[in-house]
Amino acid sequence: MRERLALAGIKALVVDMAIGPGASREADISREEVVLGAGVCWDEVKDRSKGELIELMTNAVKLCILNLYHQGRIHGVLAAGGVQNTTVAVAAMQALPIGFPKVMATTIASGAKTFGSVVGDRDIIVIPSICDFTGLNSMTRVILTNACACVAGLCTHGGQAVEKPTRPLVGITLMGVTNTGACAAVEELDRLGIEAVGFHATGVGGRIMEELAEEGMLDGILDLTTHEITAEFFGGGFSYGAADRLIRPARLGVPMVVSVGGLDFIDFDKDHFPPRMEQRVSNMHNATLAHIKILPDEAVQIGTIFAQRLNLARKGVRLLLPTLGMRSNTRPGENLYSPETDNALLSAICGQIGNGVRVQQIEGNVNDAAFGIQAARAMADELARRRKE
Repeated sequence: MRERLALAGIKALVVDMAIGPGASREADISREEVVLGAGVCWDEVKDRSKGELIELMTNAVKLCILNLYHQGRIHGVLAAGGVQNTTVAVAAMQALPIGFPKVMATTIASGAKTFGSVVGDRDIIVIPSICDFTGLNSMTRVILTNACACVAGLCTHGGQAVEKPTRPLVGITLMGVTNTGACAAVEELDRLGIEAVGFHATGVGGRIMEELAEEGMLDGILDLTTHEITAEFFGGGFSYGAADRLIRPARLGVPMVVSVGGLDFIDFDKDHFPPRMEQRVSNMHNATLAHIKILPDEAVQIGTIFAQRLNLARKGVRLLLPTLGMRSNTRPGENLYSPETDNALLSAICGQIGNGVRVQQIEGNVNDAAFGIQAARAMADELARRRKE
């Protein structure tokens, strides 16, 4: 891999993260140096169990790579391997900024293995190795050469780590069924001098947005689509994966304008429908995935959870409630129309909401352009209010 990178004009800095009994060799930074950077002497820990050594090496490599990045000594990261190497390498990659080149060639990027275990919440490029790394052969040579070419191209022609713009930056959640309203909000925010970054609220987007706000990258959150809370309540579905939505930014005091987009439905594969389907209204989103309206009793529980989380807001939050639905296809006569569910959900929220939440009712549907424009203006007002504090 070092040779292939050299042919592409890239100098490789090899970091050894092996934990086996063999001596460290041909590395620019030996594993002894790696763990010493974490305050550990290799000879004193080398006889520990494999699990202990992997945990130690994971933390040490993460610290090593971060130090190299902050020193300006690296312009990208590349790794290859199976479960062990992948676990150690991606822990370091996930600590690096979005935009900084990161490539992982791995045996576990296939089958039913979860993508999230490799990429986490970062923009890691994952290359399935197809075969195991049992030495160099006609297959592994090509896979590793491609991985080297990928990171070389990124370092030579790609972007740098994302930097915060000079004007205010806001995160906004959306999905296909709230896209019209959210895109109108993005355009209005831009008109008001505020840049907006959209996050797809299907199991990871909302979580990433909240993490970026915690890191100081975002100045505010326009959380129009809080659908992931419903997926969390049901414990599954296409949008499952973002646990404890709203809690972190509320406790941090991040400027927040929140709505209920997508809070009224779940998305399940047709082979894994939830119970009581005979009582539900639904439509097929595509050939395999259905959008399913929740029932009134579920809406009460979800609305209560939603309100309780908003009540945690350290500096208050603005809540926007629509009068005509929480996503597309929910108006009278449309196939996900269920006033009983909508009323139960909104009533539960209003009944539990605390004094720190400023509630504003907006005529129309969350997916209306007019709703998005008003939401954008509310976000701009909230940012201005915070600046005066």
